[in-house]
Amino acid sequence: MEPDVRAGTPHVASPPGGIDVVIGVDGGGTKTVAVLADESGSELARATGQGTNLQTVGGTVVAERIAGLFGSVARQIGRPIVVRAVTVSLAGVDRPVDVPVATRAISSAMAAVAVAEPTVSWALTTLSPSVTNDAVAALAAGARALDGVVVIAGTGSIAFGIRAGERARAGGWGSILGDEGSGYSLGYEALRAVARAHDRRAPETGLTRAILAHLAAATPPDLIGIVSAPDWGVAQTASLAPLVVHAAEEGDAVARALVDNAATELATAVLAVIGALAFDPAIPIPVVQAGGLWPASPLLRQGFATRLKTGAPFALPSVSEEEPVRGAVWLAMRDAGFVPGGLA
Repeated sequence: MEPDVRAGTPHVASPPGGIDVVIGVDGGGTKTVAVLADESGSELARATGQGTNLQTVGGTVVAERIAGLFGSVARQIGRPIVVRAVTVSLAGVDRPVDVPVATRAISSAMAAVAVAEPTVSWALTTLSPSVTNDAVAALAAGARALDGVVVIAGTGSIAFGIRAGERARAGGWGSILGDEGSGYSLGYEALRAVARAHDRRAPETGLTRAILAHLAAATPPDLIGIVSAPDWGVAQTASLAPLVVHAAEEGDAVARALVDNAATELATAVLAVIGALAFDPAIPIPVVQAGGLWPASPLLRQGFATRLKTGAPFALPSVSEEEPVRGAVWLAMRDAGFVPGGLA
């Protein structure tokens, strides 16, 4: 069950010389984006850093990386600021037990910045920073509301929905147990396809040449050492996904099958969430497609839309035009008592 998004609280006037701001953070498996915005939601500063998936890097690293981003956006302003609300949406905040761990990490980051950045005053209108799964911010950004479904296909994957305050999810189990349809999954299956083709257990594929060139490997057996190295992990595997997408668009049969399977898995996850929340089929519901794979792959979008229409014709899929971090900003504005457009 996801942590609740807190309602707005009354606005408190800033001390003289400080401007009221909020901070929204979108932390994924590969990168993290922080945006500092004013009362109207206008972006004043932005910083980007390494991934902050709680399950992958742990609370200590999350605290260090978020502190760096908080400090960066604060220094860009160049004048005193009063932070009224903070919303941090992190991949890996999947269970109730994860919420206090992540909240302590963000509170630690705030404490570090309070010491290092004298121009920053923390005056949250909530008792603590708001921490939630990254899917919540993606839904808020794409749907401009908190009723609907979001399906993330980035480094990892997850489908998440809210209906009248009730929440449901499918997927998001991580690279070992799941993440079907994700960049990691595409990269992993592509590596397996290359190995199988080399053994003549499966058809030849252009992915062999593409992956060998990308990884500066001479032959498929060289991949064993590369993927077994200590510095090879989920992000490195996911970095192969664009090669699969390109090969599929160019007509490679193996790559097209991998993308088609990804579309099936993502649609299946969304249909599971729709069923769990019992959306009214007479009312169209938004299905927000967030994450880097969606804009990169027309084949993925087409396959997903076809399967979704069969299972839930009242669902309206659309690739989000807003970054998930904007959803985090809007949620922080609501906590601060500011009224973000579309999220009353």
